[in-house]
Amino acid sequence: MADFSLDLDSFDFGDFDSLETGVDVKQQPAPTPDVANIVTNLKKRAMVVFFVIDISGSMKGARIGAVNDAIRNVIPELRKREKGNTSAEIKVAVLEFSTKANWRTLSPEPVSTYKYNDIEQVYGGTNYGTAFEALNEKLSNRQFLSSTAGAYTPLIIFMTDGKPSDMGLYPEQLRILKQNKWFKHSTRAGIAIEEGALSPECKRVLLEFTENESNIYEAKNTVILAKQIELVTLTGVDLVTQQGSIQNSSTSVDTTVVHTPPVQNTPKVNLNRPSSSQTTPPPQPTASPTLPIADIDWENDFNF
Repeated sequence: MADFSLDLDSFDFGDFDSLETGVDVKQQPAPTPDVANIVTNLKKRAMVVFFVIDISGSMKGARIGAVNDAIRNVIPELRKREKGNTSAEIKVAVLEFSTKANWRTLSPEPVSTYKYNDIEQVYGGTNYGTAFEALNEKLSNRQFLSSTAGAYTPLIIFMTDGKPSDMGLYPEQLRILKQNKWFKHSTRAGIAIEEGALSPECKRVLLEFTENESNIYEAKNTVILAKQIELVTLTGVDLVTQQGSIQNSSTSVDTTVVHTPPVQNTPKVNLNRPSSSQTTPPPQPTASPTLPIADIDWENDFNF
């Protein structure tokens, strides 16, 4: 007798199920997509953290070692922040400066895949102007702040252990940088390291840079320096993503963005370009928002 088997998979049952219930399968609801897949597919706004690092000769040894340790340790914490935020894609950009400035990141690196490489060579003077010029060049939606979904205002952390070597030249570069619309709306912090913490000239320029005395931190030793970098970074990211975002246009950043007051636990506000019918002029950008960590006693509030 010939072997006969019935391949049910080859039969066409039409619009009805194989149990002949009379239910039209074409009319059944589509399966509910996985929420995780929906979140993954949402477009996130870029949130770029800029680390501006003094690598002059005086930063050798424990100082640059503390900077390396802090940034390496804060990256996993930033990844946790990103996982808990469905609207922000956190990126990192690292600029080193001494006599010249050099971007260690050719473009902002997504924190999800970023691997920080330690700075090993320090040399030269402390030319703030080179750092200001390099920042101005990349603070643009045609450069480091490009994002199809729009971008949060940047967080810029400037760290140095001394006064400018280019006292006669940096003011012009800083003046130009202050005209940059992204810089105007950025959140900025300055960290004066050891001798820099004792230098009135250093702290004066950091005040010119941040425009907010509360955002200038004195790292009187390298242990405090590492803690400051980590806490300022994480607090700054939280503050920026709570404040709102700037929507990119095809040519330049929107000049009519409104800064939300730096209040903790405020919901994120989408800061879009106002409609053409709006008659009230928008507020002008203010100084860098205050990071809510000004009252920390760095000597005693941490168990070192």
